[in-house]
Parts: sequence; structure tokens; C-alpha cells
Amino acid sequence: MADANIPRSIKEAVKVAVVTMTTTADKQRNIDTAFSMVRTAAAQGAAWVQLPEMFPYMGTYDQVYNMAEVEGGPLYQALSNLARDLKIVLFAGSVGERPSSDEESAEKLINAQGQKRVYNTSYVFGRDGNLLAKYRKIHLFNLNDENGLPRYRESDGYIPGSRPVTFKVDGFKVGLSICYDLRFPQLFNLFGEQEPVDVIAVPSAFTLATGRAHWELLLRARAVENLAFIYAANQTGLHSPGKESYGHSLVVDPWGTVLSNTGDFPGIGFANISSGVIREVRGRLPALSNRRPDIYLANHQ
Repeated sequence: MADANIPRSIKEAVKVAVVTMTTTADKQRNIDTAFSMVRTAAAQGAAWVQLPEMFPYMGTYDQVYNMAEVEGGPLYQALSNLARDLKIVLFAGSVGERPSSDEESAEKLINAQGQKRVYNTSYVFGRDGNLLAKYRKIHLFNLNDENGLPRYRESDGYIPGSRPVTFKVDGFKVGLSICYDLRFPQLFNLFGEQEPVDVIAVPSAFTLATGRAHWELLLRARAVENLAFIYAANQTGLHSPGKESYGHSLVVDPWGTVLSNTGDFPGIGFANISSGVIREVRGRLPALSNRRPDIYLANHQ
């Protein structure tokens, strides 16, 4: 969608919504819940709405491939139609995306148990229903228990992506990330190599234990480091035995102030993202222009 078609008021400030939900293994119920919450957010004036990571399905990895779809499949089309019908920018959390038959080698597609893996993919749809951006999660969350043994291995179900993604919408430069990516500031630094990034989207299913310790801390750190808004929708509650998420979907401003927090339960949070706030903070604290990439790169080689 061309900037010329966007009202001037939208360019200056955008009302955004973050959706917190508890996804289970019931795909259709999850989709129905997500779509209902998106419609509620749009009815309350949100111009952008974001769903959490893997909103259609969270269950055993032996079903991940069956629950996933190819790009352009029924769920993709339904999300596109939803954005178009509601005239919103829809950050569709993330979904399982099956690789095309000629895209991946059989060895990379199959896990150690002989099960097919998929990409953890985030789609963003514009107000006309067209795809604005697509990002595949780069960093996969593998967690060990206190004995150093595997407790949670995202790499058993998913194939890592390999390309950082930014795009522009409503006058803002947006960087895309998913959940565990949050722990790797190098990725976020890439977003602003050519010009500063204004908004960073972080759809997530951040676990209860790590969320209590690190979720808000990391989100606020990424906001301050990049002098950008953080736009983060998180899962909450018990998805299945042993899988529980922290909730607390947040919108954080470039100064690190939390503007919206949905807390522990499913719900919708609202905040305004303003280019005026970005200009003000960067004017007061010119840290982005004080960066020394010549030094960083010289010492890296």
C-alpha cells in the first residue's frame, strides 16, 4: 500500500493492539478465537493488530506438519481476507509453514524421529489483504533441564529461517522477529544498518519461567537500544502438559516505558505508536548517530 494512500493522521500516530491468547492443539478453535479477538480489537479502533506466535496450533511435534499449511493455503487466505475486511494491518503472529517440495532437502526437512518439520513463519497483511512482509524465525529455542538434558527442543519441530526482514507501513520502518530471537541483539542491530528501525514486532510464546525472569527486561532493552517501539504479543497459560506461557503482551516506547500490558490472562492491549515520540526521544538521546560501526567491524575482522 503506497504511503500516498495513507491518511496523514495515520502516519503520525497509529493505535495498535496486541492479542494474548492460550493456544492448544485444537486448530479450528484456536483460529476462531484469534479471529474473534482481532475483530474485537479492530472494532475498538486498532489500526494494527498482532496475534501471538503459533496461534493456530501448539501441541506435539508429531502433528506440527499436519497442522501446518503452505503459503497461500486456506489459513493464509482467511488471514488476508480478515485484514481486507477490517481494513487493518494484520501482524498474523506466526504459523507453521510447510516448505515447498523443491525448497528443502529431505535430510533438513526430517527430524531425528523421522517426523517432518516446518518453518515458524510470520505474515503481515495490509489493509487491502496483500502480503506486506514474511519472516521465518531464525533462532530456535532449545532448553535444557537442571541436569543439562534436553527439556524443550524447538528444532525438533521447526526449520530455522535465514533472513532478517524489515518493511515499511504507515510511514514506519518495521523489523520482524519471533520470540527467542529477542535474546540476540545482533539481529536487531541489523534492522537499523541502513536507517533506524521504528517498530519491532515480537510475536511470542515466551515460557512462564523464562518470562518471569526476562520477558519485560529483554523487550525494554531492545526498545532502548534501538530507540524504537516494541510491539509484542505473547501467549499465556497452559497449552499442554509441560508447556506454559507467561502472557503479558506489551507495547513499549523508545524510552523503555511500558505503554500496555495485558497481564496473565487472555485479552487485548492497546497503545499508540507515534512518529512524534520517536523523533523526540532520538532528538534528546542521539545514541543511534553516535554508533561507531567502523570500530565494531574493524575489531570483528
